[in-house]
Amino acid sequence: MPKNTRPSRKMKPVILVLCEGETEECYIDFLKQKYRLPIKIVSKIVGSKINTRLIRRYKKELALTNSETINCFLMYDADVQSVVDNLMTCEEKLLLSRPCVEVWFLAHSQKVPAKNISSEECVNLLKKESPWKEYKKGKLSFEQQETLWEKRISACKNINHEQNSDKPFSMMKDFIDLLEGSK
Repeated sequence: MPKNTRPSRKMKPVILVLCEGETEECYIDFLKQKYRLPIKIVSKIVGSKINTRLIRRYKKELALTNSETINCFLMYDADVQSVVDNLMTCEEKLLLSRPCVEVWFLAHSQKVPAKNISSEECVNLLKKESPWKEYKKGKLSFEQQETLWEKRISACKNINHEQNSDKPFSMMKDFIDLLEGSK
């Protein structure tokens, strides 16, 4: 019997998130710290410019071995249909939010209205809630981060997850489910 035998260690999944802007990048970076998972964030990729070849390049840069599985997500606002149509041509998992990612933040405080709202209306609704009164895109205060962490599971129940005509939705539940399963 060999000395020093250790059980094999399970590798945490490698996660790649290609996202639209600073707010998405800030939120994913926050989740990366909380879940302590290997998440690589590539931001400010314009939706109409993203394509399978570009995604493959980012995945190849990230892979340590050829057999390594990389969970890749595309995190974008679903307010521009041409961008959504382009993203739908990619094979990666989508994390769309309509009208914007702030609808996901709003779901941490309340049931999201099932009526069409603009991005501006969504942010205004969010700013009525505590601790979002001083919210600025691309930044999350400590209090906002705590709300996003403590209420992440209830947020999954407060919003529609399916793309549905022009009603607000967010697919972030899928990402939270993956992260929760990886703890």
